[in-house]
Amino acid sequence: MATNINRHIPPKPPNKGITTQKEEVKSFKENLVEGVQHSLTITEAPTIMDTTSKVQESFATLNCQMLIDDNTIQLTEEDQARIYQPWKYSLIIKLIGKKIQHHILKKKIQEAWKIIDNFPLIDLGADYYIAKLECEEHMIKVLNTGPWFIFGHFLSIQRWKPNFVATEIKSSLIAIWIRSPQLPTELYDGIILAKIENAIGKLLKVDACTSSTLRGRYARLCIELPLEVLVIPFIKIGHHKQIIQYEGENTLCKQCGRLGHVALKCFYAKTSLPPNHSMENTGVMLEEKSNDNAVNELAWQTVKFPKKKKDQ
Repeated sequence: MATNINRHIPPKPPNKGITTQKEEVKSFKENLVEGVQHSLTITEAPTIMDTTSKVQESFATLNCQMLIDDNTIQLTEEDQARIYQPWKYSLIIKLIGKKIQHHILKKKIQEAWKIIDNFPLIDLGADYYIAKLECEEHMIKVLNTGPWFIFGHFLSIQRWKPNFVATEIKSSLIAIWIRSPQLPTELYDGIILAKIENAIGKLLKVDACTSSTLRGRYARLCIELPLEVLVIPFIKIGHHKQIIQYEGENTLCKQCGRLGHVALKCFYAKTSLPPNHSMENTGVMLEEKSNDNAVNELAWQTVKFPKKKKDQ
């Protein structure tokens, strides 16, 4: 009987207020650490060290791409366009044979060029400077209206060019206008004129009247020449012998045939030719005057501009 009674007795309902298994109570710190670890496991959030490492890896990759063959940094076309842009109207200048203070040089060239803008004059060392002009108009004006002299000394001027290192330059350049007097009319051809002047120096510009054949007395062109090289007094075009004239007063030394100084200040003449040394061997052409035993004179020719008469 007792066994049957126990079968029909229902189990006691669970007591909600009593926990059958004791739960471990965690502190706030443990919960916080566990949450952070769980978050990192799910999202793989980078730590500060991870971020720094990735940045360093990115720079290392970039440097590996830029450094090629003997640690050469390659400049892209975008790099070149960006860094060359501010200098495209600049001029590289050097006062030949005289050193003057920076502020005096700047004042003198501003007075000579008659440029109102207060352009920077940057010292490059070895007596070279960059005149950083702001517009093409000023650059063309300076190049086309030379040659220039400061305290009687020639001011060498050339356009700015990339990778210019003053201490590595072995020769200074001059931009000068030359004339080809009595040039036959059939030779007033763009290609022929370019050949003529490139045979003398680097052609910079052709005079407007020359390019349009409005002036028949002479062809006028602007060329760039190194100061240390003898200029040529003539050039042969086919069977025609063409005289070359160099514009400007005190620009050409007829003692040595170089530009930038005159015979009185010629330091090349100090090294005289050895005895029995023919002038023909130097490539210098001589002309005899028409009358009896006249003294030979050098064939280099210059052209002086007529002085304007003052209004009375």
